[in-house]
Amino acid sequence: MNTILNRRNNITVHQAKDLMQKGYTVEMVLPLSLRMPDGDWWLFPIEPLISIAGKNEIIKRSVAKSDKRGTIKERWSEADVQVSIQGSFIHPDIYTYPSQNVTDLTNLIRQKTAIEVQNELLQLLDVHQIVIEDYKFPFSKGENVQNYSIEAVSDDLYNLFIDVKDV
Repeated sequence: MNTILNRRNNITVHQAKDLMQKGYTVEMVLPLSLRMPDGDWWLFPIEPLISIAGKNEIIKRSVAKSDKRGTIKERWSEADVQVSIQGSFIHPDIYTYPSQNVTDLTNLIRQKTAIEVQNELLQLLDVHQIVIEDYKFPFSKGENVQNYSIEAVSDDLYNLFIDVKDV
């Protein structure tokens, strides 16, 4: 049984869906907001599941004819953080498709620039912008439900200009 945790108690996904359809709100633990092209923040109406993966990029060199095992590690750098976002849009009316939510998310996805994010977990990992690589709107059971999944990577700001003095 899938359980949604909030700060006060546990409820099942089925119970949360019933509450949403009756017009009640379900408290979010780690809400996710993305900046729209017009500059406004868009909050996901139902808290999505966010998975994060990271890795270090390490250059390894083998030493020829060495009597020791392993490699020499020359340089470390941190790779982009992989961010996976999955969730559902549920319209309160069981006969109405959540078209406004799908339209809003599609407008965000189609930006040809990095997207600012607000989420406590992402901020703790120093992820403030993402670039969306892949998205899906898979089959969803029910007229008022649309599932989605997004695959993105972190995007850090770099200053590529270097001040050259007295060269």
